[in-house]
Amino acid sequence: MSSPRRYASMPEEQEAQARIHLTESDAHALSAWLNRAGHFRGLVDVSSCVPGRGGSTCMVDVVIVLVGSRMLALLVSKIYDWITVQRGATSVTATYTSPGGRPLEIEVDRSDDRSQLIDRVRRLAESGEARA
Repeated sequence: MSSPRRYASMPEEQEAQARIHLTESDAHALSAWLNRAGHFRGLVDVSSCVPGRGGSTCMVDVVIVLVGSRMLALLVSKIYDWITVQRGATSVTATYTSPGGRPLEIEVDRSDDRSQLIDRVRRLAESGEARA
């Protein structure tokens, strides 16, 4: 996997990762969607799973997004938008790991109220809670 590029405007101390586990086709579709969004262009990559024992293939890929805590709500908003336009996609769980290593698990569901979800993510990112 190649590392996503970091924009010069994103200070290194603010850089963190969000990881979204999806099927291969969904991972590539979400990656393309986020790369089209100007804020995330060049900060998104897909990591394919390594085949397991006996040559079995992995059914899940990981979308990795370099994102600072101030951009986390925007990322969740873009994931929500992607879910609403995908046939069959109902929810996605993203794990955001802060620069200090603290994980925050965020479930984005198409049945959520978008503005409430984004407000909840902002509050949790600021408070240090572990789940949104």
